[in-house]
Amino acid sequence: MWLKRLNKKHILFIVFSLFYLILSLVTYKDYGITSDEQLEYRAGKTYFNYLFSNTSKRQEIVTKVSPRENPQDFPYFRLYPGLVSLINYQSYYEWAHLIDLLFGYLGFLVIYLLVFDITRSKLSILAPLLLFLNPYYFGHIPANPKDIPFSTLYLFCVYLIIKLDTNRIKPFIILGIFLGLLTGMRFVGLTLFCFLAIKLLTSVKNRNDLFKIALRFTATVLILSIILYLIWPYLWHDPVNQLLSLARDAQDFSFWDRDTLFGGQLITKDTRPWYYLFTYIFYKTPPLILLGLLGSLFVKSRKILFILVIVVFNLVLYLILQPTIYNEMRHFLYLVPLFTVLSAILFINLLGSRKTLVFRTILVVILCGLLKMSYDFVLLHPYQYVYFNEFAGKMVYITKKYEVDYWSASYKESSEYLRNLSLQSPTPIKVYPCNLAFGVDYYSHKSFVLVNKSKDADYIICDYQNALINNFDLEGRIVFKVVRKGATLSYVAKTDR
Repeated sequence: MWLKRLNKKHILFIVFSLFYLILSLVTYKDYGITSDEQLEYRAGKTYFNYLFSNTSKRQEIVTKVSPRENPQDFPYFRLYPGLVSLINYQSYYEWAHLIDLLFGYLGFLVIYLLVFDITRSKLSILAPLLLFLNPYYFGHIPANPKDIPFSTLYLFCVYLIIKLDTNRIKPFIILGIFLGLLTGMRFVGLTLFCFLAIKLLTSVKNRNDLFKIALRFTATVLILSIILYLIWPYLWHDPVNQLLSLARDAQDFSFWDRDTLFGGQLITKDTRPWYYLFTYIFYKTPPLILLGLLGSLFVKSRKILFILVIVVFNLVLYLILQPTIYNEMRHFLYLVPLFTVLSAILFINLLGSRKTLVFRTILVVILCGLLKMSYDFVLLHPYQYVYFNEFAGKMVYITKKYEVDYWSASYKESSEYLRNLSLQSPTPIKVYPCNLAFGVDYYSHKSFVLVNKSKDADYIICDYQNALINNFDLEGRIVFKVVRKGATLSYVAKTDR
């Protein structure tokens, strides 16, 4: 009986779930390897080896890895990449992408539960649909083992806080566990304690309530601290100073200092303008979601206000601290589901209007927006994360103004072109990749040879930003392009050799 009620109430989401599963199984081999995957999965293996080894073995492990793979020194733990590496014991990137896609489903599940909890409407399906059809968000799911897990867990912790029953201790224990995991991924996860405090203070009715809630808040902090210490080797040596060091590193990420294309110019982390993040939020968010986000400012609801405060707080914190961010708005990807929640709730409320004109107008706007998002989603496949909206201009011009395929996922197609070319050549051709050398080698199937210097290569795989950084002038030598919506994501150029 309860199953029938569940089916009737959530039938649209069940259909969505089946569609997503089928799509994942059909397309997982399409997605290219991205720049950080090799490091993340390798570091994930190291993390688990270190975690379950004795002291002497741990010292042996850390002497064999780079600083970014060292669990003692690197300020973030690789729990998710480590789990993927354990499941994907053969180290096939295609299997890793399938696992990422299946894990990514949890984000759609959580956003549906959150919006349904607020609206109690069958139209809550609009939330996961908007998030799924957002090319920028979906494009990160198959090959981003860092930001998607954090984004999913962040949204889940927001959901737990909103649903928190202050009269029971168990929800506080569960929340403490997940906040511990979240903070280990990114230190910014700790800011959710501010919103937990707001949630608790607004529920206080008398002094007894205040004492009870203070104890439960303390219990949550204690659980978080225990979880962090148990699973985060970075804290095992002088945890207080390590936490202080982590707070500083969260602002100025010392492991990264490279040129990046912004506004048609190469900039460094020191010359990045204050509006860097806001530019990408405006250009990378589909107009339908931007419209809903703007409209949500005028919705009178305590839960909507709570989510808005979280969004605004994160943006203000960015303005104050000016942390090192790069790869467009990737480090703030966790805000995209919150944008979507706010937009979906606004549209659901408006669709409930009894005024026929309002209902019809909103329905047309939503349908047109979803169709445009679907159109872009299909045209950009399998590189959806390179999406820019209409406000940014035509894609063909954007590649010379901003980072586009910053993780070089499209090098997969360029590598496959050279693989086929090399099979027709009497001798193996020599290839120099501007980026993602390990990915190009993976897709070569050893049919061509990688070289360390461009002067030794027969062909160069590159893209506009990396060619600019390396001072390569390859425009007249291009023999193959990977193009989406008129934009060249990467290309193969023949050398004079």
